[in-house]
Amino acid sequence: MNVHIVKKDKMCNIVVINKGEKEIETPRQFLEHFGFMPEKEFGHNKIELDYCLCQCDFEQALIDNNIPFKKDCGDVYVGMLEDIVGDDD
Repeated sequence: MNVHIVKKDKMCNIVVINKGEKEIETPRQFLEHFGFMPEKEFGHNKIELDYCLCQCDFEQALIDNNIPFKKDCGDVYVGMLEDIVGDDD
């Protein structure tokens, strides 16, 4: 079982909606916003809903649900992508 110690004020993976209108940091927030739950990441026994997104394969969940995104500096951006310079640009 992997154990992650995360600073209370910053999660290691963040999904940024509409250039900062909303930030999703936990599986619970992901589920509430998108309406579906990503699969657990390899090496994790289960998903703790109020812990970091790193325990989930949320990028694959976005791909599987045809939700375009860009990555920049470890964060994942969804919505209003035309002004986001991502790692793949």
